[in-house]
Parts: sequence; C-alpha cells; structure tokens
Amino acid sequence: QFASGIENAALGYTSQHTRFGLKGTTGEEYKVGGRIELDFYVGGHDANAKPRMRLAYASVAKDNWEIRFGQQWDIFSPINAATNNTNANMWYAGNMGFRRGQIQFIYKLSDEGVKPMVQLSLGEATKEAGGPGADNLSKFPMLQGRVSAKLMEKHTVGVYFAYAKHTPDPDTTDYDFNTTGFGVDFNLPFTPKFTLKGEVNMGTNMNNANLFTAAGSGNAEVDAKNLGVWANAIVKPNNKVNFVGGFGMDKNQTDDLAAGDKESNMVIYGDVIFPIANGFSFSVELGNISTKIKDGDTHSALFGIVSGKVSF
Repeated sequence: QFASGIENAALGYTSQHTRFGLKGTTGEEYKVGGRIELDFYVGGHDANAKPRMRLAYASVAKDNWEIRFGQQWDIFSPINAATNNTNANMWYAGNMGFRRGQIQFIYKLSDEGVKPMVQLSLGEATKEAGGPGADNLSKFPMLQGRVSAKLMEKHTVGVYFAYAKHTPDPDTTDYDFNTTGFGVDFNLPFTPKFTLKGEVNMGTNMNNANLFTAAGSGNAEVDAKNLGVWANAIVKPNNKVNFVGGFGMDKNQTDDLAAGDKESNMVIYGDVIFPIANGFSFSVELGNISTKIKDGDTHSALFGIVSGKVSF
C-alpha cells in the first residue's frame, strides 16, 4: 500500500489514525493521576494492527507544582499541526517533537495577567531502533526545557531547548558528540473564528535523539544541522464548515553537503472540515510533499485524505 518508484500511486483504507485512552486525577491537597493512550500504527495498511503505546505516565501535583513519570510528549517542539495526516504530522518537515520516557517537572507561576509556566525534563536520549545502545549510547539523560506564557487568557508563546550527549560505540570509538537545539512555538487564537499556530526551530544532530529532521543523523566528524519552520491557520466562518491551511519546511544546513544528500523537505496542505453532530466531523485534505536533493532532482508527491472523526 506504499507508493514506490516514479509516477506510481497507492490507495489504502486504514484505521491507524484512531487512538484511545484513559486519564484522570484524584485528591485535594495532593492531586495524583495519570494517563495511558494507545493507537494502532504499524506503518502499512494492516487490517490486524497491534496496539502501540503512545502515552503512559503517572503524575502528582500540589499547588503550582506537577511531576510526571513515564512516556510523554517532548517539551522540545511541543505543538502538533492541525492535519488529518496525524501519523505523519509534518515530521521531517519542520515539526520535530515526539514522545519518550522521561521525568518532567512543571511549575506554573501565579500571575493573573501573563500566566507563565516552566517545564523541565530528564529523558531517554537515543533513537528507539534496537533499544538504547543500538544507535547511540547515552552519556546521561537528555535535558529539555521550555518557558511559556499565556497572554490575555488565550495566546500562548514559548521558547524551548534540548541537549543530549552520545558516544557511538565505546568498544570501537573514543569520541563523543552532542545533540543541541532551540526553538519558539506559538498558538494564537486571534478570534473564535481564526487561529494561527506553529513553530520555528534549529539544531544539531537532532535525529540522533529521536527528534525528526531531514538532515539525518550526525557523528563526531560531521554534525547534522537543520532549520525547521511550520505554521497553519484554522478558519471557522460558521458551524457548518471549517478550513485549515498549512506548510512545513526543514532545511539541511549541514556543512559541505555531498551530492545525493537531502537539501530540504517541504509540505503544504489544505483541509475542508464539515462538523456534523456530537463531535463527529467529515473532512477532506489535499497536499503535496517534496524533497530537494543536492545536485539532483526535486521529488514530490500529491496526497489526499478523506476521513471521519469523532472527538469526546
């Protein structure tokens, strides 16, 4: 069901974008809770997909503090795009954040006007393939942080960073290298009918730490550098139809790119959404994905998605 080769197309029907879960809290002085969320993503249009863990964490909170233990969304690049291609989610095209095992600390400052928030996490620093050590061994936990503020009770702007230290194989190499990155995110509902959100980020060796970038993985001799940006607008002219338009771009800024390397990825897409009743909506999404190759062609693909969704 994957398109392969030049000018080949593919058609598929899938429920892989479905996810479900449970979340809740209890207590008064100390609020104890957690969340577990599963989906059925397997990569192909398999009719017998196995459940996959998305989120699974426990939490304890008191006053302005909260601590979470378990698999959570990254603090780095924390916003998801408003696309119906939810399992692609504009990754490798400017949106980098994923999920990982981590301990996350959250502190919300008491301010009636600005509502600042500080987040800090210690988490898994390596890619998932083969488990820790198959790709890069972690020297110590990956560090992520974010400072954000909610303005006028609705507009949110944040700045974030990430840092990790790796060694490829201690039995055969004697060098280390780092993952570093920083960025800005924004979610701006200017009116009930118009919202703009997106992110701008840049970093080095991000793919080594399971942050998705077209620049690929780096090593001690060549650092993989990238610049990513994505944004989408959500327009709701009435309760019968909504529109979404967005784009994403990840530019490979690695020094001395070789012929055949990826120079950039780009995605553009648009949605028409028809809310029906009781949280159910029907939508159509059209878009284009393109990859520019160093000293080569730009490869592109058109895609279309028809979906029905219920939220509750």
